[in-house]
Amino acid sequence: MMNEHPAADAANRIYEQTVRGNNNAQEQKEIHAGFWKRFLATCIDGIIYFIIFFIVTRLMALVSDHNGYLSGGYPYHTSSTGETVFILISALLIFVMRMIFPWLYFSLFEKSKYQATIGKMAVGIVVVDQQYRPLRFGKATGRYWSKWLSGLTLCIGYMMAGWTGRKQGLHDIIASTYVVNKRALPQLQQQQLEYEQQLKEFNAHQAVKHTLL
Repeated sequence: MMNEHPAADAANRIYEQTVRGNNNAQEQKEIHAGFWKRFLATCIDGIIYFIIFFIVTRLMALVSDHNGYLSGGYPYHTSSTGETVFILISALLIFVMRMIFPWLYFSLFEKSKYQATIGKMAVGIVVVDQQYRPLRFGKATGRYWSKWLSGLTLCIGYMMAGWTGRKQGLHDIIASTYVVNKRALPQLQQQQLEYEQQLKEFNAHQAVKHTLL
């Protein structure tokens, strides 16, 4: 029985062979960021986070010392209203700094026009989807939270970026993303545009061929 739809799968295979498949190991290394470059970027981001976290906690300590909060002897110390409010605000700030700030830091930077956090910008790498386009916020968010799985695997999920074909960590595979060298991005995007045009022409040709048959 004749196929009723254009053979897009065939065009996809052509694309894999001509655009991606023909890249040898050295070319792949030039395109996709390796483990150590990504590790260095993570260290830089970690230092930035530590500095900000230190400043916030130090300010909290100064406010506590200035107002005499948390200085009474337990269990006889009775908290004032101001001290109770300070404790609640402090707990909220700690939660924000540990959970919300890292998520927004990575997700907003990686979906921005820079396509990278400060650490990644420093080493010249960017995060893209599998069509080498900028990430949407939802995909960037999914990529960030998937890092928990990379960590829970004794960090093997992170180390996978050292040996997988396109240098993907487990979180990259889950979120369908790549981390590539910024200098290679214009060429990759041009190849993607050419592929999409070829796919469009291929499907149009198949549709005409099917109609004639």
